[in-house]
Amino acid sequence: MSDIYLSKLAGSNAAWLSARQTLIAGNIANANSPGYKSVDVKPFSDAFRNAGLNVATTKTGHISAGLGNTNGVGTTSGTAWETYHSGGNISLPQEMIKAGEVSTSYQLNTGVMKAFHRMVISAFGN
Repeated sequence: MSDIYLSKLAGSNAAWLSARQTLIAGNIANANSPGYKSVDVKPFSDAFRNAGLNVATTKTGHISAGLGNTNGVGTTSGTAWETYHSGGNISLPQEMIKAGEVSTSYQLNTGVMKAFHRMVISAFGN
C-alpha cells in the first residue's frame, strides 16, 4: 500500500494552525505594548500551493497535482481596524475573531481525520 498523504496534509495544517494561534496569543498579550505591531502567518493556501508532494499516477493520461510540505510558516503584518495612541495596531476584537477561526479550522481538521480513520478501519477490518 502506498503512502496516504491526507494525514501529512492534516499534520501540516495542524502545525500551521498552531503557529497562527501562537502569534494571535502574542498579539493579544502585547495589545498595550507601545509600538507593537500585529503579526499573522501567511495563508495556508500559499504553503499548500508551494508544496512538493506529488500525487502518484498509474497511467500517463492521469492528472497529477501538487500538495504537501509547508517548510515552515512565514508571518505577515496585520492591519488593524483602529489606530492607537501607543503606536501599536492590535485590535482585540479582530484577534478574537482570528482565534475563533483557528478553533473552527482545527475542529474541521480533526473531524476530517477522524472520519478518514474510521473509513480506513472499516475498509481493512479490525
